[in-house]
Amino acid sequence: MKSFHAISDGDNQCFVEFDEWVATVRDPAQQTSEKLRTLESANGTASATYEIAPLTGERYAVRINCRYDTGNMSGIGVPWTVFSSREECIDFFIKTARRHFSPEQTSSNCVASQHAARRQILELLDGGLFGFIEPAPDS
Repeated sequence: MKSFHAISDGDNQCFVEFDEWVATVRDPAQQTSEKLRTLESANGTASATYEIAPLTGERYAVRINCRYDTGNMSGIGVPWTVFSSREECIDFFIKTARRHFSPEQTSSNCVASQHAARRQILELLDGGLFGFIEPAPDS
């Protein structure tokens, strides 16, 4: 029996055979990764990480993890997902992180540290005058 892996860019979803995804996306991406990049709240209770990797055929893959380490401890993870450009990977990361850390996703009864972390992460995603500024890869 074959297993399938769901791939979603937030708007569209498709299914690919898991073994095919492992061979053509996951394993090559792990080998060519630019390293993990992390946005972290000043109070250390929330983070948004992403990793981008060039693939063959002028394609790129990104994997994402966003989480709170306080309050409701919610998180989201997205496995290696393919896009046609590096910029699309970054756009997908920003869209995913903004959705996770949006006020609509954070209940009003969460602790103050979670609300503070949410605001801090959203500020990092906005980046000010010049837009989103990519963090250096983690060492």
